[in-house]
Amino acid sequence: MCFVFIFLFVVGCTPKVVGIRQLPEGNDMLTLIKNGAISYNKEDVPAVVLTGTGRYIMNFSATLKVTDITNTRMLIGETTSLIASTGGTPHSMSIVFYLCQPLLVKADKLSNGTIVYGGTGYPKLIAGQTYVISGILQPNWQGNPLVYVVSGYNIKEATKNEAFFYAPEEQFKQEATSLAAEQTIKAFLGYWNTKNLTEMEKLLAAKKQGVDWELARTDYVKLINISEFYTEETNTKTFVAVFDFKYKKAMGGAMHGGITYWNFILKRDKENSPWLIQDWGGGGNTY
Repeated sequence: MCFVFIFLFVVGCTPKVVGIRQLPEGNDMLTLIKNGAISYNKEDVPAVVLTGTGRYIMNFSATLKVTDITNTRMLIGETTSLIASTGGTPHSMSIVFYLCQPLLVKADKLSNGTIVYGGTGYPKLIAGQTYVISGILQPNWQGNPLVYVVSGYNIKEATKNEAFFYAPEEQFKQEATSLAAEQTIKAFLGYWNTKNLTEMEKLLAAKKQGVDWELARTDYVKLINISEFYTEETNTKTFVAVFDFKYKKAMGGAMHGGITYWNFILKRDKENSPWLIQDWGGGGNTY
């Protein structure tokens, strides 16, 4: 009887969905600029934000507490790192996030009063919780920093030991994205999907060859999204790739399948040398 009582008590404490809350629809960036709701010219906004396509480099990443979910296009986050990293006295600072892929209009209201927001690729978003958010810093931002979040996969729940802030000191300190480096990752995942180990290893640094990729057990590997992070190191590129991964049979270890994100580091010996993958991982399953 005691066991049954404890079980029922624990289950009863779990918040349940008791209703739906409507989230106001936010305007897309072109509309915001046209209506004068945002003080930036079209020419100053990354093309991917305006059209949904185009090359870009993510140059912002930080651990933040989401303080407000204003509408389907806008989040407000708070961090003390921005001021501290520039040598000033640390104090709270708000950062505005524009979501290129909007959240769902309908959010879940739980029995404890919590409102849970979400959308394709997004984790469960709850005001007051902490997340790691990556994106593109608006050049010459005014007032509060404005960061463009290209997809939902660029937001993930923070762990207790994650606390960092990264953004370029100079607004335009960005180098052109290397198509060849990005294509190396795309080709690698493509060869992984077709189980072509010979071609996979041609794209890896010598020290990283010989890995057992469990190809016989792999069902498919499908790229979803790939983004580049800014780096100052010469002949080095860093990307984050989001891909859908599935094994034919369940297996143990770090790879469990599902929507997965990995960091890829690529290097080349000189400008006309091929890009090779030096390292990968550091991500995990998004859900």
